[in-house]
Amino acid sequence: MTLRWLSLCALAACGGGAPSGPPPIRFLHTFSPAETELVNQMLDDRNLVVEASLVPFARGQQVIGEILKSGQSCPDLIRIDATWLPGLRPQLTPHPTPAAPPDWTPEAIALVGPEGAIALPQTVDGQIVVRDTASPAPASPSIDDLVAAARAAKTPDRPHPLGVRVDGYWFVPWLRAQKSDLSRDAIAGDGPTAALRSFSSLFGDVASPPPPAGGETPDELRRWRSHDVAYWVTGPWQLGALEEPGSVAVSALAGAPRGGQLLVVPSCATQAARGWELADVLTGDEMQTRFAQTFSTIPTRQKALAAAPPLSRAAADALRSAEMLPRSEVTPLLFDDLNPALAAVVAKDATPEEAIEGVRRGWARLTRGPR
Repeated sequence: MTLRWLSLCALAACGGGAPSGPPPIRFLHTFSPAETELVNQMLDDRNLVVEASLVPFARGQQVIGEILKSGQSCPDLIRIDATWLPGLRPQLTPHPTPAAPPDWTPEAIALVGPEGAIALPQTVDGQIVVRDTASPAPASPSIDDLVAAARAAKTPDRPHPLGVRVDGYWFVPWLRAQKSDLSRDAIAGDGPTAALRSFSSLFGDVASPPPPAGGETPDELRRWRSHDVAYWVTGPWQLGALEEPGSVAVSALAGAPRGGQLLVVPSCATQAARGWELADVLTGDEMQTRFAQTFSTIPTRQKALAAAPPLSRAAADALRSAEMLPRSEVTPLLFDDLNPALAAVVAKDATPEEAIEGVRRGWARLTRGPR
């Protein structure tokens, strides 16, 4: 058995020319190439034939939504971000055995929420602060203490010791520090403007000017490996790329968003039962433990979390105080207005007041009508 790569456009032809026996399980996912290779290895000894198609995370919600809306050539299983679940919920089918197993972690249960067995939690993620063990932890999880720790680590050889992206997801802790959040109703008043002013002032001071769009991940890893960064606001998805994990420490960040990845089966799937069979394997203790041991991801099962390496457990501890983003079908879409507004202020093409006012107008249009 092999997990084979297909182009997205080949998804419609997955069953064509298949050998005798059941057709392959069609799996649309956002795994990285390295994660996919591990899945290959672990499914090799199981009686599952899987044909997989990768959709880039940045386009995942749009592509998946279009496939499910058309109802044509649907995959049997999809890996999605937890924020996509409310919008996709009407086009999904529940797990055939909806009783929740007793060993999901509380954070995993929170990912699925009131949708219950409509999804299985595959991994937990969110924002954490990563540092070398030689660097002292910030005095508290607050943003002010994080910035103070970074400022104390600033030297002529390391002028920008704080790693943070010009991205709405990274902006959430600054919003929450001002009693605001990622929703139309929580962006009123002066708090969001103050949050944006504080956030944008970091760049060129304790944080480096942003790289060209699309180059954030390699730039972050380069700066970490060259020790240009002392405190890095990132997520568990980056931990697997870090060398010498024993020298890496993790801290919580006040107001950090917490999320994760889910496995769902669309209503239009032709092999829903087999899709759930693959989902059960991917969320089982063996697969969860191997993922954590290889990539320092955070398992969604208690037994797998107990067997995870120290870095995974430290990240899980740091995220227990984090807060999920508002559970709304428009939440992922809010970044379309927020991200360019942040970039404009950091580039000094707009003032915080101008940018926030534009975000308010965009969010009002997006959420107008029955809610």
